[in-house]
Formats: sequence, C-alpha cells, structure tokens
Amino acid sequence: MDVSTEMKEWVRNLLALAGVLALGFWLGSSKPVKAANSSGSDVEFQLTGVNESSSLLVYQPGTKTVYVYRGATTGNSVVQCSFKYLLGAPGGAIQRVNCPAGSALP
Repeated sequence: MDVSTEMKEWVRNLLALAGVLALGFWLGSSKPVKAANSSGSDVEFQLTGVNESSSLLVYQPGTKTVYVYRGATTGNSVVQCSFKYLLGAPGGAIQRVNCPAGSALP
C-alpha cells in the first residue's frame, strides 16, 4: 500500500466517524420546544423516544408543573396524562401526583 492510498483510507475513516458523531448528536439532541397556547401563557414540551417506552413531557411555567404522558407514540390516538410533578424552589422537594382518569391539560 502506498502513502496516498493510506491517506485516502485515513481521511475516509475520519469523515465516516465525523458523520456518525454528527448523526448521533442530531438524533440525541432533545431540546424542549416552546409553544404558546390560546391564553397566552407559555408551554414547553419534549418528546423522548419514538417507541413503546416514549414519553411526552409538558411543562407549564405558570403553575410550575410537569405533566408526563407515557406511551405517547403508540396505541390509542388519545393519550391520557399519567402523572404530574409539582415543582417548588430549585433544589427543593418535587411532589409527584397521579393525574385523574380522563384528565387533560388545563
């Protein structure tokens, strides 16, 4: 093998590694998306995974509440709230509360 062939293979492997890392970074980035609802208050949401163990997290800053919808991408087209986290001060305790059956985001 001559030097130019070795260099081409090395560059090809380096580019392949960079491509795989970029793809992993892109697929792994899960920044929350902000959406404004009709009342004007902000709501942030994040969808984790697209499989049977996926969850949709909805954060409502006005009430400091995170709603969790399990199995958001599978099964029935209507997804019920599984539970919610009531947030206090940063570093303080977080309270987990089950959502009532048939509940929807207020």
